[in-house]
Amino acid sequence: MRQGGSFPRSFWTTDKIVGLALALILVIGISGYAIINYNNGKAASTPRSANSCTNGAANYPTCSSPNPECKGTAACFTDTIAYIVDGDTLDVGSTRIRLALVNTPEVGQPGYTEAKQFTTQLCHVGSQALVDEDDGQTGGSYGRTVAVVYCGGANLNAKLLRSGLAVLVTYYCGLSEFAEESWTGCP
Repeated sequence: MRQGGSFPRSFWTTDKIVGLALALILVIGISGYAIINYNNGKAASTPRSANSCTNGAANYPTCSSPNPECKGTAACFTDTIAYIVDGDTLDVGSTRIRLALVNTPEVGQPGYTEAKQFTTQLCHVGSQALVDEDDGQTGGSYGRTVAVVYCGGANLNAKLLRSGLAVLVTYYCGLSEFAEESWTGCP
């Protein structure tokens, strides 16, 4: 005991305990928000809800907003197109994307240049693209995310098929979440 019969004041006063509790709640809240909004290495920038698109002329999707909204539960994000690898592969942000259900010619094959030019014209480097990862192929392909890509509201996968510059990869019709969409031609 101290002189005078009083005990030392405790370090943990009510004000300090309340302040510490509030700081802890704030840190947990911010961390939770960051985790919930974290998607495939990026902050999710496109909400998921019912698709507001309908098939317009030649079965190209037409949407009430500049970009259709994603379906399913796999990754969905909007980012800048960084590089066109070939007709069916492009880099959106730092993510390499392989287009779902379509295949274009590889380097040295007839049609390679035309398919790559088509993709480059529809999806300009430096412009924004919406990426909707295929729920049926979330494991990817050779380190690439398998997805449908929308550039300026246009479905790149569908446009490549309709142009004749790409062919449908029927093997994935049984796996892809997009297989039942009319643009695919899946049996």
